[in-house]
Amino acid sequence: MEQYFTSQQLNDLMAQASEWLAANGLALEGGLWIWALVQLGVLFVVYCVARFITSRLAPLVNAKLAEETEKARLHSFLELVAGKLKHIVFLFSLWIAIAIMRASTWPSRSHFLSIVASLVTAWLVISISSSLIRNKTLAKLIATVAWVIAALNIFGILDDAIVLLDSLAIVLGAVRVSALLVIKSLIICSLLIWAALALSRFAEDRLAGIDDLTPSVQVLTGKILRIALLAVAVLTALNVVGIDLTALAVFSGALGLGIGFGLQKIVSNLISGIILLLDKSIKPGDVIEIQTVSGTKYGWVEHLGARYTSVKSRDGTDTLFPNEIFIASPVTNWSHGDRRIRQRLSIGVSYDADVEKAMELCKEAAAEFDRILKSPPPACLLIGFGDSSIDLELRFWQANPEGGLRNLASAVYLSIWKKFKAEGVEIPFPQRDLHLKSGGDLKVTADAPSSELANKAAA
Repeated sequence: MEQYFTSQQLNDLMAQASEWLAANGLALEGGLWIWALVQLGVLFVVYCVARFITSRLAPLVNAKLAEETEKARLHSFLELVAGKLKHIVFLFSLWIAIAIMRASTWPSRSHFLSIVASLVTAWLVISISSSLIRNKTLAKLIATVAWVIAALNIFGILDDAIVLLDSLAIVLGAVRVSALLVIKSLIICSLLIWAALALSRFAEDRLAGIDDLTPSVQVLTGKILRIALLAVAVLTALNVVGIDLTALAVFSGALGLGIGFGLQKIVSNLISGIILLLDKSIKPGDVIEIQTVSGTKYGWVEHLGARYTSVKSRDGTDTLFPNEIFIASPVTNWSHGDRRIRQRLSIGVSYDADVEKAMELCKEAAAEFDRILKSPPPACLLIGFGDSSIDLELRFWQANPEGGLRNLASAVYLSIWKKFKAEGVEIPFPQRDLHLKSGGDLKVTADAPSSELANKAAA
């Protein structure tokens, strides 16, 4: 490198360029702006080189990403690298160029490149760190604020900015509220709330893996832990920024009145949700039937929250019911104490049919399905004698109500129909006999033709 490009040669070249620019009236003191142009040129070359290298590395990283699908952590890391690959290559190339320039000339002549590299490094580190936050809006907010602070520090004006923000203040009695206090409060509250939510999610995942705890206890413990962590985060943030908690006494009193008058439904649903979790009358996975204004709603409990309960129906739709409904209204829980459910299917056969054979065919049809329990076995009973049929009732038990009730009944009915058709068992339909009673003369009259009526009308 020293053989072909030395610092002396570079200085001679810069001196000649300065003399030429001075002859044309374009030179400034020290020729610093020439080095600024040189750094801009180096920045452009580094950018082009980084794009070229990225175009060659991207297919390799994507191929490796497609292969590593089983290892979740490695796949997440490669996915993160693939998303930031061009920035990583650009930053690596830029620091190499800065090292070369510092070795070839004075460090001050690569100051602009150092600032750009520091800004890109800060942005890359902050963007990777903020990607760990699930809330995209919060992640962008934290990343933007953190990068602005880092940029101000890199340019050396962070202290001046802090003084300026602190001077923008208003005084409310004994309380002084400045722009710096507001920004600091928002940053600290956001970080602490994010940490509280992350800890609560981690605790809920751990609780879900404990088989000794029922689903109701898992949900209740997770909700209480989340509320407690959020309360601690807010109080800690207020204490850190220097807000006296005793000043919130008036606000807490107003909040209590608001809860008493305007938030009755919210508090009622919250208390109802806690009661449901404690008494275990309804828990995630239960199959329920509830009466609504639009009719009967059937489905299984998908999620039991603090304010509402999500019920998923067979058609795939989720209905969110306020928890208060489950306390104040009757609810049929098909799987509360015993997950076994007995179904009754009404069947009618002709009076000319072999009733005992028809009953055996019904039991055989029910025994064909794996969802129907073998113990107790299906039973078929003769219920009564109807107007046009002998009424039978097929009874059987199933153990999985979440699999559906009507779909199984439909399948059993279809199997019975096929067996009856094959064995010649007739399913009757209503018939009525009409008797005409004779007596008295039958008087028959006929209207005159329409042409004759027209002639009479004309006369």
